[in-house]
Amino acid sequence: MARQSVSYLLYNGLLILAGIFFWPYFIIRNIILKRPVLPYFHNMTPDFLRKLGPQPVIWVQAVSVGETVVANCIVNQIRKILPEYQVVFTTTTPTGQAMAQKLLGDTLPITYFPFDFPFFSRRFVKRIKPRLFIMVETEIWPNAIRYCRKAGAKIAMVNGRISNRSYGRYLKVAPFLKTVLGQLDLLAMQSAEDANRIGTLGAPLEKIVVAGNAKFDQDYPTFHPDKLAAFLEQYHWKPEIPIFTAASTHPGEEEQVLQAYRELLKERPYYLILAPRHPDRAEAVSGLLKTSGFSFTRRTAQSSDESPQILLLDTFGELSLAYALAEVIFVGGSLVDIGGHNILEAAVQAKPVIYGPYMHAQQEMKELLEAFDAGFTVNDADGLVQAIKELTADRALYRRRALAGRQAVLSNQGAAEKTVRLLADLVRSGS
Repeated sequence: MARQSVSYLLYNGLLILAGIFFWPYFIIRNIILKRPVLPYFHNMTPDFLRKLGPQPVIWVQAVSVGETVVANCIVNQIRKILPEYQVVFTTTTPTGQAMAQKLLGDTLPITYFPFDFPFFSRRFVKRIKPRLFIMVETEIWPNAIRYCRKAGAKIAMVNGRISNRSYGRYLKVAPFLKTVLGQLDLLAMQSAEDANRIGTLGAPLEKIVVAGNAKFDQDYPTFHPDKLAAFLEQYHWKPEIPIFTAASTHPGEEEQVLQAYRELLKERPYYLILAPRHPDRAEAVSGLLKTSGFSFTRRTAQSSDESPQILLLDTFGELSLAYALAEVIFVGGSLVDIGGHNILEAAVQAKPVIYGPYMHAQQEMKELLEAFDAGFTVNDADGLVQAIKELTADRALYRRRALAGRQAVLSNQGAAEKTVRLLADLVRSGS
């Protein structure tokens, strides 16, 4: 206990010191970018408090979009297996908040995660009184964990994963992490490698289980042909001209996508749907498109009198539709050193998926699709052009690969239910 107190004293001292510099930067940046500020400091709004019911609370925390999608799978199973509990849902980023509102809407209390400072964490825990605190993927919030433990709550990490890069960073603070992780009651990890790594970092070995990846369990949408046709008609796009969708792109990738698109047009017509990872970058990407020489329109414009070559998808929650429309798909965050993004959402729409060499945050999914001959790595714009040409040259092979990718996703479902049954045993045991 004395060691824990000293560790937290040092952690909070450094946190407060960093906060002196971080908070002014955070406030100014969010104001400039038109992102929320007040909800991070005052996250218990009247609407949030009004939705808190008398049932015991399970607090689910997800950082951003990807984690929120996974968390939704967990929440759906909680409603089936633990219906006597109310879920309180928090996210860290505005995009995560938007996704939570889209997926869960008015069905439960949703707000921003309190800053992991003692005052904010203690105040939030005291108000919602959680029986169980769930952190999605490898989120480690020392003060939230500490105050939940003091309040008598069970604490779990679900869908846990530790990338190569994160593992190296965590090893540098392993003594402190051992103190924090020792307070967890369950660590449901995605793979044996993730389990071994979290154990090496100090998590109690008897609390670690391999439960699989709940990301496979999300409700993947299907689209009626009439909806796809209406989309094409809205932009006066011809059904016989294929669509190239480039999704979740980052700075440095849009330029390469446009370079590849320009080369593709030399051999056959294509439409391009370009979807930046962060919709608030739409102005910057729009500026790039204005200098490209291509005709384009923004999705938020809702309609176009002409037939643009490029559609800038500057809306939220329409990626699956963009994937369903596409013949070929590139998923970004992978030609630049980000680590990649979710490629399952593309594969499940029965399309081969192309990505760059930087996929360290999505390694398991990358290996899965490649094992099914449905995922393909390229290194640059030239490689992207070549991959698209090769994938579309043989239509029978294209179709086999596309269907194999969908099957790869659907055959790996079930982790969310397994995880929540472990959580149910935890909260009902009282141990």
